[in-house]
This record gives sequence, structure tokens and C-alpha cells, in this order.
Amino acid sequence: MKINNVCLLIPIHPPHYHYMYNLINKLQSNNIDIDIFLIFSSESDYEIFTMKGYIKPIIVDEPINLNSIITMKKFHGLQKMINEENEFIICIDSEIDIIPENVSSENISKKITQIFSNKKLYAGKNGSNLTRGVNESSARLFKNDFERLKSLTSDFTLYSWWSDLPVYRKSDLPDFFEVIKYNENKYKLEWGQFDYVIYQYYLVLKYNFEIINTTPITNLDWSLELLKNENHNILNSLLSIGYGYSWINKELYVSNKDFVESHGGFLIYHLDRYN
Repeated sequence: MKINNVCLLIPIHPPHYHYMYNLINKLQSNNIDIDIFLIFSSESDYEIFTMKGYIKPIIVDEPINLNSIITMKKFHGLQKMINEENEFIICIDSEIDIIPENVSSENISKKITQIFSNKKLYAGKNGSNLTRGVNESSARLFKNDFERLKSLTSDFTLYSWWSDLPVYRKSDLPDFFEVIKYNENKYKLEWGQFDYVIYQYYLVLKYNFEIINTTPITNLDWSLELLKNENHNILNSLLSIGYGYSWINKELYVSNKDFVESHGGFLIYHLDRYN
């Protein structure tokens, strides 16, 4: 089964190759064909990857900003994707798994369409130095709209990282990179400038996406990245505000397997954080 119009884009380094080998084997055993672009830091890293026939390599051919390795690798890959055929790019870390029953063109297309039609971003209320630092650092790339983003994020306390499927629309990418002046700023990127938070801020400013505070629903003072609740009243309340459960942390999935699968969840993340 070929997954059309969508691909996976994943920065990778040798200690995490086993996650990709497991993912590829699972895709193969379930007869799922989806384009996987892996971003390697060097030719030598690529050479020791043993399942080359199942992936499309992107090798970073410029110095890497060591202050922001992951964001720079992802943005390097996303720039390459502008010339590829897939309309949507799911740009994720390597510690992932799939729910095979829900990996279909129909389900994935439905989930992505929901994100871009609902125009809602989900964020938990957190005033820690860590989360505010991420939000504020990311907002600084939008110099002319910094104060607007400060207001829309309640003084940078609404934290959206990994709440929802990190999917980029290819048609946005040329303008996105121009707006954040990426080619000028790539070596000025800071650790706290997280790739998908930056893109979410672009969606807020360009397309009037709304940032939804989920803390009153979940009682979780963090993004949905750390949602681990077994209370189905809470899980259903998130459904009622348009949340799609496209991707789920491992602990939430294990605790609510039937619920997640019945609502179309197809990607599991943070495998490295679940024992």
C-alpha cells in the first residue's frame, strides 16, 4: 500500500539507527510504502546505515550549527523537500513507531486536512523559564511580530511543542524560510528555537491559526507532549475541540490503546522515554 502525497523527514545519527531499522521492518511486514527521507550529518554517517534501499538520504553538505543541531538539520531537509513531490512533510525525531492499522493514505490525509482546516494549535499553560525561553527565542525570528506573538501566547506561557503532528505544508516552505530569513540566520539559531514551534508561529501570523490553552481541560501544565491520562472524559474533551490524536506519546498509547486506535492515531513517539 502506497501512502500518497505525504512523506516522513527524520534527522538521524548512528546511536538511533536501530529505531529506523525497526520502523522500516514494521512498514515492510505490513506492506506499507511511504517515502522516508533521512537527514544525515555526514557522508560517513550515511555509509554505515545498512538499510539504504528503503530510504532517501539527505546529507548535510554545509557546516552544522552546534547550538541548534536538530533544528538546523530539519530545516536543511525541509529546504530540500521544496523540490520533491510530496505535498506534506511529517518532520519528526527518530524514536518513533507506527500503528499499522491506521497508516493509510485516507486516514493520514484526513488527519492532516483536519489540522490545516481547523487552524487550531494546542498548547499547555506553563510559565517556567524553559518553556518561556523556547517560545520567546522562537518568536524572535519574527522581529516585526514579536509583540503580537507575545500577546497571543499569553506572555509566552502557552507551550505547544509536540502537542500535535508536526506536519509542514510544502507550499508554505519558500515563504516560511524567507519570512524567518533562514539563510541569514541559520548560524545564529539558538538551542531554544524549536523547528515546529517556529512553523506554528508562522501559521498563526500568516493564516490566523488559533492557539488553544488545553490546561483547563487536561490539568497538565505542559503541552500535550506529556499527556498520559487514562480519564476518557478528558480525552473526549480534547476530541470536542478538534484534537485529532494523530500522534501520541508511547505511555498514552499503552494506557489507551483501543481509544487511540479507534480515533485514527497512527504515529507513536518518545519510545526512548518509555520503559
